[in-house]
Amino acid sequence: MKIVTQEDVRGYTDSTIEGGIKGAIVAVALSVPGHFFFKKNVAAYRTLPLPLKSLVYVMVGVPCISVFAEKAGEAYNRGQYTGVGQKELDYELEREREKWEKLSSWQKTTDWAARHKYGIIGAGWAASMGLAFGIVARNPYQSTSQKVVQARMWAQGLTVALLIGSAALTGMPTGSTGDSAVHTPHADHSWRRMLEMDETLTAAERAQLKDESDPNKLKDLHESIAKRKQAAAGKA
Repeated sequence: MKIVTQEDVRGYTDSTIEGGIKGAIVAVALSVPGHFFFKKNVAAYRTLPLPLKSLVYVMVGVPCISVFAEKAGEAYNRGQYTGVGQKELDYELEREREKWEKLSSWQKTTDWAARHKYGIIGAGWAASMGLAFGIVARNPYQSTSQKVVQARMWAQGLTVALLIGSAALTGMPTGSTGDSAVHTPHADHSWRRMLEMDETLTAAERAQLKDESDPNKLKDLHESIAKRKQAAAGKA
């Protein structure tokens, strides 16, 4: 665990903004060539109204910005951990990897779907919109606006089905919980592990680690050790 400072918050915010800007650049790099390609080669695209074309650009831009911003923030957080904090982060990642390896193929699928449900819904809506429009576009007796309305109705119906499926996946048990849908919370021992790896602890401080009556004491112990180190550094 790491105590978050105002500098950490500002650094995280700056990193996410920078990542979002990169995502916007990627979105423009994909949208502009795609616009000219479809405008030149796809007659149905040329007949689409401007609001629908704008929706296509939004559907490309928003995910790019969100994903790049989130990944940049995660990268910044990982970079802030050094020493004991990095060891604790590696320990948690190793636990997650071992837990993942123990899952069956079906459990891995449902776990992945539960963690990426919004991306699945968004991609499914875009795919269903394109598929529905491709189907209704074959009808020569409907105008373009009628085809767009019908395609949107189909896409909305498929989106509802995706939402129901996502809710079902979220409610399914994942991880090593077996067939039980009840997840038993486990105690957070990260403070204890981090303190145990600190080679500067005195005998009295190590004795306090064995006291499990009050988990908050571990945090207080961590803060007192940090103050002791700062005081020692000041005298040096």
